[in-house]
Amino acid sequence: MGTDFKAVRPGTCPDCGQPTIIMNQRFRPPKKDDDKKWLTVKFLVDNGFRYQHIYEAVEKKGKGKVDRITVAYPENLNDAREFVLKYKDQRILNL
Repeated sequence: MGTDFKAVRPGTCPDCGQPTIIMNQRFRPPKKDDDKKWLTVKFLVDNGFRYQHIYEAVEKKGKGKVDRITVAYPENLNDAREFVLKYKDQRILNL
């Protein structure tokens, strides 16, 4: 079982009045006053990354098989730009 995202209705942020965004349970918000990290979060979310698992293929040594490893989310805007370009095929659109 999982979350039926079609049945979820976003609320409104009590601080800014904007609609809330449904995030993955792995998301850990930065401190409220950490503007640089919040800009990074906003950039990632605006580009379809809501802290869902992102995978990278890694070849197993000498076996010719490929494993998938989870990738850590970036902590700053420069790394986030590279992350979005590299993993754009794994973004979530229209949620």
